[in-house]
Amino acid sequence: MSEAMDKMISKDKDWFLENLVTTVNNSGMEIGITLQMDGFLVSGYLVNGGKYFDGFSEEFVGETAAHFGEGEALESIKQAFQKYAGMYAPKQGEEAANDTANYIHLQDARFFNTAGAPIPNNRGMWWRGRISEVNGFILGTLNAHEGDAE
Repeated sequence: MSEAMDKMISKDKDWFLENLVTTVNNSGMEIGITLQMDGFLVSGYLVNGGKYFDGFSEEFVGETAAHFGEGEALESIKQAFQKYAGMYAPKQGEEAANDTANYIHLQDARFFNTAGAPIPNNRGMWWRGRISEVNGFILGTLNAHEGDAE
């Protein structure tokens, strides 16, 4: 095996999934995906880390403001999330925002239990997980209705 291939293959995470996530992070494309993780299926849309942090921030600030009102603390939180999102933005003159990916980011994510029921059942959520914890994956998302796939 070549030295380059040895570097690419890690025992801690799936090199192919890592490359897929890196491609999404660098291109901004979105892909429907279902992950197998410790007996659960997690299904949603693989998105750029920047989009994840923007969406998570919007939801977090919206929920917090609904319960506690607007304030300086929320503005500080927004700025912190913008820094995180900025980690995934392509920089001028650079080919890629990230060389390798360690985390996977999903939009409209749902967990599916062994009976096929989605959790939560009312809507998808923003989800972030370690690529090293994924046991397997398929392209495409599971539908919230039992037995249907998109």
